Amino acid sequence: MGRERFRSTKVLVALLLLAFVAGSVTCFDTLGDEIARLAGLADDLADWHKMEVPDDSGESVAVGLTDDWHPSLWTHLKTAADHVDPHRLFRESVAGAYDHPAQDGASIGVAGLGHVQDRESLESDSETITDELSQNPDDLAAVHRPGLTSPFRPPLAGHPDAETNVPERPPFDRRPLFQHHFNTFFNTPLETGFFGAGLPSFNFFDIHANQPWWKGENVCTEREEKDEDVKANGNGGEVSVNGGGDGDDDNFALRGFSVFNMNVESCTMKQNKYICTSIKDLNGRRRTEKVTRQCCHGYGRPRHGSPNAHCEKLDLHSMEETAERLGAKEFIATLKKSGLETTLDNQVTLFVVPDGAYSSFAEQMWENNLVAFDPMARAKRAIDFASMTARDVILAHTVNGSYHIEDVSNEQLLKTDLPGANIRINIYPRRPTSKHQRQHVDELPYRYAANCVPLVTVNRLTERGIVHVVDRVLVPARNTLMDIVEGRDDMTLLRTFLEMTGLDKMLREQDGAFTLFAPNDEAFLKLDKDIRRKLKAGNGCAMNILKNHILDLTFCSMAAASGVKTSTSNMLNERLEFEYTPVDEETVTEGMPTADGNSKQENERIRINGQATIQEADVMASNGVLHVIDTVLPTDSGMPISTTLANHNLTIFKQLLVDAGLEDEFDDMSNRTFFIPSDQAFEQTDAGRHWIRQLKEHPENLRDNAALREFLEYHVVEPLIKTCSLEETMLPTKSGKDVRVNLYTTNPLFTTVMNRATVNCARLVHFNEETCGSVVHQIDRVLDIPKMNLMEALAANPDYSMFLGMVSATNLTELLSSKEAGLTLLVPKNDVFLEVNAWYQETLQNKDELERIIRAHVLPNVICCTGIVPSEWPFVRTTETVGGNQLRLNRSRRPEVENAGITKCDIVAQNGIIHEVNDVINVKHQRGTVAAGAGNPFPSFGSLARPLSFWFK
Repeated sequence: MGRERFRSTKVLVALLLLAFVAGSVTCFDTLGDEIARLAGLADDLADWHKMEVPDDSGESVAVGLTDDWHPSLWTHLKTAADHVDPHRLFRESVAGAYDHPAQDGASIGVAGLGHVQDRESLESDSETITDELSQNPDDLAAVHRPGLTSPFRPPLAGHPDAETNVPERPPFDRRPLFQHHFNTFFNTPLETGFFGAGLPSFNFFDIHANQPWWKGENVCTEREEKDEDVKANGNGGEVSVNGGGDGDDDNFALRGFSVFNMNVESCTMKQNKYICTSIKDLNGRRRTEKVTRQCCHGYGRPRHGSPNAHCEKLDLHSMEETAERLGAKEFIATLKKSGLETTLDNQVTLFVVPDGAYSSFAEQMWENNLVAFDPMARAKRAIDFASMTARDVILAHTVNGSYHIEDVSNEQLLKTDLPGANIRINIYPRRPTSKHQRQHVDELPYRYAANCVPLVTVNRLTERGIVHVVDRVLVPARNTLMDIVEGRDDMTLLRTFLEMTGLDKMLREQDGAFTLFAPNDEAFLKLDKDIRRKLKAGNGCAMNILKNHILDLTFCSMAAASGVKTSTSNMLNERLEFEYTPVDEETVTEGMPTADGNSKQENERIRINGQATIQEADVMASNGVLHVIDTVLPTDSGMPISTTLANHNLTIFKQLLVDAGLEDEFDDMSNRTFFIPSDQAFEQTDAGRHWIRQLKEHPENLRDNAALREFLEYHVVEPLIKTCSLEETMLPTKSGKDVRVNLYTTNPLFTTVMNRATVNCARLVHFNEETCGSVVHQIDRVLDIPKMNLMEALAANPDYSMFLGMVSATNLTELLSSKEAGLTLLVPKNDVFLEVNAWYQETLQNKDELERIIRAHVLPNVICCTGIVPSEWPFVRTTETVGGNQLRLNRSRRPEVENAGITKCDIVAQNGIIHEVNDVINVKHQRGTVAAGAGNPFPSFGSLARPLSFWFK
């Protein structure tokens, strides 16, 4: 029994010690005391290791920890006892401070964590002590992390530093182990705590393996600070609270309580960098602080290592040797012959060219090192190579400073040593690959280009800088896109069209980034002569046609990948698709010219939207890139209205234009909004069917037909209005008559979001189709010009005579005749009143009741049938009548208003619309007068359980 009890005691003590040590190694609230306590504990354990106690029988039984009982725990405790002098640490912590050199060379005082100090330095100190406690004894002398003094070993006897009067070690602290350390066992930082260190192996002593790489060794820190006064911009982002603090009240001492100061901090991690940026606003002053932690020069992290792999030492060579190892010996030889060896002694970024590509380029140089291309090619490309020497070529590949490719942003310009020449860096995604392919290809997540030349090898660190390998010689980009167009003799038409539209000014901007897919003269000659005429006129058609060929970014040919489609949007926000396609054998013999003027054999070329082929790619400019194409890219937004109608199968409206002789007139219109009925819409209305019959039976009568002209022009509104700009209003048409625009929502929750539009109650079904300087909205009904107001429309229909009699007996005739009114009239036909004739005759005698009933059939706004959607509890939609009654709106088999179904929709009048209904609107029980909770199955919910009102505009 005694032995079993001691075994249980042994297990309990071991668990307590395990929790104690785990909590101790991660708790640094009192650094000196904890180290001394831990060291003292280890020494006591060393004595306890051999401790024996008598059992029940009087025999001595060993209950201390043995080396083979828990090797892992004992090794860590024994290491701490051997290599930490508790008396020295205890004395120093009591004395107040010890100084150690910081990474930047300054001395930072640490006094028991009592002083205000740099948090980053404190973390470094804590991690160093923890690492020393967890290392093996043999490693401590060799491994030391910056931030603390060298690892302390007790001096040998006779050493000058040996202590002669060592105070007696404090006794073992037998207070409950969990009293101070239980919380730290679970509340340690994620990266060093129990749960952050990997539960499967319970390796919570290995703190170094779980700390972020940017807190490890061989990491250099750069700090940038910027202060600026932001009071000029409003209040600098500060928000006053409690009505205080304008900054001038001296009686208000606690300024921090008068304003809300916004602090923002964000961090991002790259392969070899960890960057944190914080922005603090305080009383009109803004401080921006950027801290960059990166592997020091000569160190780097393995690209395909673990996510937390630390910085490792790299095997670096000179820039010359590195470039030669990368296969650029001829490039380096030219650099030496040009007397530029001294540039390699500085921190530079060198874009070197492999020997094969450089030899091909050098073959065209004269003996005096002048670049000599074919004169015809030079005139065609408008690049003066004859003024460049071999020295200039090398300088155009040299950039001062070290630029890691992953630290360069897209469209960034790197200034070279050649005056006036920059290198533009572009970043493109890789084509989709399978997981198996990614595992067997050592590649960056993106593709990089320098002046549209692919980078084949990147980020080779040298002793003095960085080397990148490019696919071919970089052409210096010193001319703008417009300069290149003006210098080519095969782009005279393009130059004229750009100047007529004013787009030439944009292509001359030096700080821009554009891509111009430039049709040559042969491409423009393929166009219809009418379109060429519009281009020369420089109107909206010309502007849209040219913008269809321009991107506001740099799109190099390498952005397109073979075997997949690549897409982007042009300046019209229209989509362009790029795809490599095979070319004919005759074309292959010529090859595709490259940016350096050479012509290499290619069996594929890039097709744009399946219509135009890039004949000459990557002509680099200072503000982007130019590609020569063989066909003008068509776009509806650059086509006249007649072409747009044909492309969208709006054949009836187009044929009416042709037969009326108005096609050219409509094609010349600009800044217009066209509401065009579909062919099906013509067949669904009386007015539409009338014009269909005229087309079939009497087309000769349509020429210069005044009624047809008015009908067609009634579908044209000025100015150009897209759906995002539509408002509920009356719009003037070219015919001189107005059309009414209404907006509705179909969402029961977001009742203020208008997602359905009508014009004279004809619904817009397709919209925002751009045409030559205008826009086309397709509608589901023809627009027939209303000739009468509501009162006249009632009088013109004999089926409405009984309702008209009720209106005439009241004082509402003026309301229904008003030109400014926009009303909805709910009209029961005569047969409805005949079914309740007795009630009808009685009501005619009661003037008050009669007016109340008529007002219940008049809505003060226009609600077309398309605006009435299904409406169920709890999202019940209602609208108010001119009499103040609430009518429920719903749609099941047909649109419904309260108790009546709408049998005929949207009879358009000049001042509103008429709906025929199959019942008299019953307004005896007005919803607006019902008390809260009356008839409510959930009275405790109050108004939330009642139907929610919806108000139409």
